[in-house]
Amino acid sequence: MQKQHIEELKKEVSHMASVACEGFTQAWKSLEEHDLALAKTVIVRDEKLNVLAEKIFKMSLSLIALQAPVATDLRSIGSYLKIVTDLERIGDLAVEIAKVVVRLEARPFTIPLFDIPAMAEKVKEIIQVSVDMLETFNTQESRSLDMMDDVIDRYYSNCFTYLETSMRNNPDYVTEGVQLIKLIQTLERIGDHATNIGEWTVYIATGNIADLNT
Repeated sequence: MQKQHIEELKKEVSHMASVACEGFTQAWKSLEEHDLALAKTVIVRDEKLNVLAEKIFKMSLSLIALQAPVATDLRSIGSYLKIVTDLERIGDLAVEIAKVVVRLEARPFTIPLFDIPAMAEKVKEIIQVSVDMLETFNTQESRSLDMMDDVIDRYYSNCFTYLETSMRNNPDYVTEGVQLIKLIQTLERIGDHATNIGEWTVYIATGNIADLNT
């Protein structure tokens, strides 16, 4: 298989990764700024990721069917297909963040957000690192992904306990609290998908399977 075909596939996947990253950034911005119009835009734009995913799937199947790829190229193609699935899920989860804004009609929160903004910043960071890894194949970054995922998990645990206690102590917080629990669940899952992207990138680069969700 000609190297250029794999490079073209990588280019498409990298483009999809940048779109997914931007989708998360815009979704979180809509929540921070109580921007209903932006939240609705995030929901509509998710279709772009779906179109890119379909294009990459067709490219991959065509390469397998017509180019008789060798083992290393098959490894790359299979890994890119896995990465595309994780990118699609990140896009879907960004939509879930935007839907929280829509459900609450972009009203400012009455319940203090505690460590949720810090958790979101760490999620933004882990997405960016995974996207950078995909571009550069710098497998050393996988160590930082593992550490960031652990930080996100701790934020999730602390924020869940905080929200649960807040709703128990103040029934007026329940409506918002339920949405914020959905939000932190979404953030935690995005972190897992970003970590998966790092694992598959390591596999492409080295042939070794890394388990970063420990």
